[in-house]
Amino acid sequence: MLFDSHCHLSHEPLVENLPEILAQAAHKHINGFLVPATQPPDWEATLQLAKMYPQIHAAIGIHPWYISACTLTDYEKLEQLLRENSDLLLGEIGLDFVHARDAESRQHQIQRFEQQLDIAKSASRPIIIHHVHATAACLNSIKRCAFKHGGFAHAFSGSLEEAQEWIKQGFLIGIGSLLLRPHAKKARLAAQTLPLEHMVIETDAPYMPPQDKPYNSPANLQQIAQIIAELRGIAYEQVARITTQNAMAIINKIH
Repeated sequence: MLFDSHCHLSHEPLVENLPEILAQAAHKHINGFLVPATQPPDWEATLQLAKMYPQIHAAIGIHPWYISACTLTDYEKLEQLLRENSDLLLGEIGLDFVHARDAESRQHQIQRFEQQLDIAKSASRPIIIHHVHATAACLNSIKRCAFKHGGFAHAFSGSLEEAQEWIKQGFLIGIGSLLLRPHAKKARLAAQTLPLEHMVIETDAPYMPPQDKPYNSPANLQQIAQIIAELRGIAYEQVARITTQNAMAIINKIH
């Protein structure tokens, strides 16, 4: 069994053809999915998917791209939904300094990120982190908020030293669709070198598609696992088993 630790099954075009998408994934032994919602309009659809399909696990949060559109009421609703749904993770949250180039915008992102860290801390929930050109700032916020519930460092593309910092804070390293791009040297080095017990695999479908495809699909997770096995010189089954166990260990913390 393979577990896709980050895919947006509530987003188009996947949601329009979801039974077919899930069947294609199951054919490749992909039978577990963590689906993060990125903004309030996405929350209910993602919750409904988790209720309809036992193989889908849900997370809700406010992605840094969407914080400007959110109000205090949205953060209160986030807290409420976490109270009402004891199996939810919090995510996708974090920092994206490509989308915040000036100091004021970055500080606003940090404030809203730390607000959600406090919510996750109060609810004792693991989190899913989006971190683009902002790894150090993300880690500083996690330390400043004394957040200790771990989670997933999504779409990792940094250095081995950065990966070790995430691991020290209790996070699993999300290795994913960058491996489908031959020139992603940092992602390949991480996949080859990091301890497998600190790694999960993901697609980020429908985003980050292979170069010859219009969109990404969870079915591509099998190829990602095969690439990792080849890079490490180990059996594909070992990659599948350990990364699935790693993902479920985080999810089972809240069950």
